[in-house]
Amino acid sequence: MASTMRSNAAKSLDPSLMPLFTELERRVSTDGQRLTLRRWMELAEAWRIVEALRECRGNRSAAARALGIGRRTLYTKMEKLGIQPGWGPEDDGSATAPPATSV
Repeated sequence: MASTMRSNAAKSLDPSLMPLFTELERRVSTDGQRLTLRRWMELAEAWRIVEALRECRGNRSAAARALGIGRRTLYTKMEKLGIQPGWGPEDDGSATAPPATSV
């Protein structure tokens, strides 16, 4: 069974993405320490939510649909990850996420 899991995981990994992930880790690692899997997931989730909000010009209902999650779930994730929606006449409808190095 372990060999099946290993071969399935290997099929889903794109080797051309490895330099990208290596560079990302170098940029967001603090004090030379590697990020935990949980922190990687938080960063990826925050990035994707902010991108969806930008694509949907700040419309959280549309962003939730684009992400394939419920609106309430999106609100909860935004609160947990510290993502603030952009409001006001000077805003472009996007959102802001906390700095990548914050824990």
